[in-house]
Amino acid sequence: MLKAVVILQAICLIALTGAVLVKMLPNAFGRGTDVAPPVEDGEGPEVLPGDETIASVGGKPITRRQLTEELYKQYGDAVLRTLMLREAMGLEAAKKGIKVTQEEIDRELALSAEGYESEERFFTVMEEQLGLRREQVMEDIRYRLLLEAITAATVTVTDEEARQYIDAHPERFAPRTEYHLRWILTETRRQSNDIVDKLTDGDSFEELAKAYSMDEFTRDTGGDLGFIEAEDPFYDGAMLAEAGLLSIGETAGPIALESGFAVIQLMGAKSTEVLTGGLLLASVRKQLALERAKPMAEMEQELLARHEAVVMK
Repeated sequence: MLKAVVILQAICLIALTGAVLVKMLPNAFGRGTDVAPPVEDGEGPEVLPGDETIASVGGKPITRRQLTEELYKQYGDAVLRTLMLREAMGLEAAKKGIKVTQEEIDRELALSAEGYESEERFFTVMEEQLGLRREQVMEDIRYRLLLEAITAATVTVTDEEARQYIDAHPERFAPRTEYHLRWILTETRRQSNDIVDKLTDGDSFEELAKAYSMDEFTRDTGGDLGFIEAEDPFYDGAMLAEAGLLSIGETAGPIALESGFAVIQLMGAKSTEVLTGGLLLASVRKQLALERAKPMAEMEQELLARHEAVVMK
């Protein structure tokens, strides 16, 4: 759950920039300099040549130019800084010969999509909930990796240091098993037993979860918890151990938890791919370098200053 919160926070920041870039920039330039006048009580603004009405309220038009101006007032500075920073990153990368490979992007995408049924489901959620198209998500991943690579390049980490770190923390680099679970959380054991009886009679797990589960966060999705690591400390160990004994589609319960009693269903399982050899060494070198390097925010300011970024207003 903690991992999901951290990812969501990062994605929300992506969404702010991505959505505004898409909605504002195509109309902020190249349509002339005339601005629709503000709306006075009882009358609508004049729709100027080259502009268009995109909505109306009580017969009063709201124009595309008004929308552009409002977006610019609210988000213009943040979006402008993002554009400048990406230009500075491109110049720095070209100067230092730093590149982000498609393989790196694909690995980062796989990490971002952990906890979803598939990468396609991940992209669907990004578009449905945040309005981000696939290409916007991929572009952000590429720029994020580029900034990390530029930052990591400021610190030298040897292969020997990386090997020592791997030897000292073997558990961080072992394969991880994940279970895709549904659950129905009840207050009493008797209620859970009633659920088990209904499942035995052929009732749908999803429909029972919607009708009886106490967990308001998963109830509407049929109790779907998504993929959970077998050693996830935020979930009850007994429940995850029970999940490891199930075949796909099987159920188990009641399982006593601190918050009540659960009936679970195993929807799927997978083992995460782990890096080995040179890829593992490169990943650990980068991780250690980022830990030792200056903060990302400080690096961003340094890049803007180094490449003479100036706002002209």
